[in-house]
Amino acid sequence: MAKNDSLSQLAYEAIYGRLLAGSIPAGQRVSENGIARDLGMSRTPVREAIRRLTREGMLYQVPRSGTYVSQPDRKRVVEAYEMRIHLESLAVAKAARDMSATEIAQLGQMVNQMRDATREFRASGARVISGDLLHKFASADMQFHLLILRAADNRMLFRTVAEILLQKQTLTFRGSEHDLRLLARVWLFHARVARAVRRRDARAARHWMRAHLRDSRRNALAAFDRQLGPHGDAAGPADLTGVVERLIQRVGRGATGAVQRTATEPVGAESGE
Repeated sequence: MAKNDSLSQLAYEAIYGRLLAGSIPAGQRVSENGIARDLGMSRTPVREAIRRLTREGMLYQVPRSGTYVSQPDRKRVVEAYEMRIHLESLAVAKAARDMSATEIAQLGQMVNQMRDATREFRASGARVISGDLLHKFASADMQFHLLILRAADNRMLFRTVAEILLQKQTLTFRGSEHDLRLLARVWLFHARVARAVRRRDARAARHWMRAHLRDSRRNALAAFDRQLGPHGDAAGPADLTGVVERLIQRVGRGATGAVQRTATEPVGAESGE
């Protein structure tokens, strides 16, 4: 990789991190000079990084004015879930046919971590999950989906959905209220997907994945409508988005080159085991 390409990648990651953390809020003008000064590099790699983020929809250009952070909008939420519903349904059907016993066991572990976090949250008596329990639940949730994507053995599919999952942090976490009912539903959908994969039932796995993501879409849109006005800030918490980025990097290592393989019910009603 050429030196300038390396600097451009560093600038991209730095700016992307600020966008995910919300330190550059939606609607704010992005200063090429200011970012270059902060990062201690010339304007050229920063300009290239900004162009890349503009192509990806995170930023937008206003003629004779400058570059601004894209405002999250309802249409973007809908589009993201449309992509996830189609692509993750395909991925889980392939996973049900091809996943190794070790990978299936890992799926079960993620489901059990979500179940345990939900039970701890219920015992806490809190109305909305937060802090360490939210991290535990969200990390297991994200890793569950990434394991399925990796098992689908399709680099393009993995990268596309992983990018949507990262951008999802800028759309939903802050506006969502993860109460016990929501957590129980999410856990139960994951348990049903894991059970179908374990049974090698591609049709059932696809059905429950689609049902889960459609339910998540309803919740995300309700949170968006409830919390976000024309100048709403939808950026996810920096610490939680960092968890998501690290999970994608770790689980996706096998997907960046040749892919390596290796309805509400009460909590406790169904297990991922």
